[in-house]
Amino acid sequence: MPFHPLSSHPNLAIRSRMCIFANMNKKPILLLITLLTLLSCSQRKLPNYPATDEGITRMRLDSAAFFMAKHDTRNAMYQLKSAEKHLFNVTEDSLKFATYYRIALLNAQNGAYKLALDYFAHTARYANDSKKSHRLTDIYLGKASVFNQIGQRDSALLYVKKAEAFKPRIRKDQEQSINQLRTRIEKRQILSVSPEKDIEIVQIQDRYEVAIAQRKALQLQLYIAYLVIILILLTTGIVVWFRRRMRQQLHAYRRQQEMTEQNIQQLLRRKDATIDEMKAEVDSKINELEQLKQKTPSHNGDTKTADSIEQTKLGIDTLYTILKGGNISQMGKREQQALNAIMPNFDYDLAYILNNPRYAFTPKETFYYIMEHNGMTDEQKADAFCCTSQAIRSIKSRMKKKMEKSQEELSEADIELAAEDKSTSCLTQLHH
Repeated sequence: MPFHPLSSHPNLAIRSRMCIFANMNKKPILLLITLLTLLSCSQRKLPNYPATDEGITRMRLDSAAFFMAKHDTRNAMYQLKSAEKHLFNVTEDSLKFATYYRIALLNAQNGAYKLALDYFAHTARYANDSKKSHRLTDIYLGKASVFNQIGQRDSALLYVKKAEAFKPRIRKDQEQSINQLRTRIEKRQILSVSPEKDIEIVQIQDRYEVAIAQRKALQLQLYIAYLVIILILLTTGIVVWFRRRMRQQLHAYRRQQEMTEQNIQQLLRRKDATIDEMKAEVDSKINELEQLKQKTPSHNGDTKTADSIEQTKLGIDTLYTILKGGNISQMGKREQQALNAIMPNFDYDLAYILNNPRYAFTPKETFYYIMEHNGMTDEQKADAFCCTSQAIRSIKSRMKKKMEKSQEELSEADIELAAEDKSTSCLTQLHH
């Protein structure tokens, strides 16, 4: 047989090319296979746990079943206790039943019989649904097994009979459990439990409860800290707002006070205004200011009415009382000063006389002169001063003497001044 080179043989060349192509496409094929595998895994239906208390409880129960399948009692109990923590907000009785029932079974299997009976009692509260017969049968069988383990066979037989009363509405596995449990009770058989297993399962639950209590205490402290911070911030905000509000109200009051003072001054400058109009207008402005003052929080006398406004009001009130024949017997120096301050706005000539320091009128003399100037009779003056006519004549006499003396002093002063002027002119002429 003649020898042919590898590349010259037609079949061998084709096969070599196929091997080379296969080696070149090996990695992409592996990647494609891996991708398809991942896609097939992702298409499998996974449990869906909503972010609610019911969803979290279901997830914990499934996790507990997973750990129980691996005989991991510790983690299974942790999952069941975590599920129990969410039962307060769970509305489905079936979830509450499943949680309490599994905790009871786990306690019973590990020798914590007292805890098992307590949880079976909790479980019975949530067995009233469409599967009531099945659920109560499970509870009665669980209790019967516990009572048999602790040597109370009469109680165990009683619960077995209660479970048998639900026949034939129970499942086949429950019927088998009834027969097996009755046999164990009659033969006085108990299931073996590892020494100190009950202590371990109780400690697991105690440690979990302690951890939960500590976490709740820390959460409570955190909530209290948050609450204190919020209260501090809220109090600070209220104080800042209140102080700012007070300043705004105080500024508004001061602006209103300035406007009131300006309005009163403008009113006093009116030559055609009567005393009745002035008093009514001033009382109205003062009343508005007082109402605003009541709404404004006062601090260290910040809302005190301006002295000029009070002085003006007092002067107008005094003049109004005098002109209307009111009682002025209790009025004194203060009313006289207020009256003299506003009098130039009413009668300049009269104000010049009243404020003349040469006369130095007393309050009664000032009031008397105003009444005399306005044509009031002696009887009216006596009624206003609450005195007799003799007292009125006495006031008049004193005033007359003061004014005459002042006139004499003024005349003498004028003569001396004239003499001085004459002597000065004579000296001037002599010098010339």
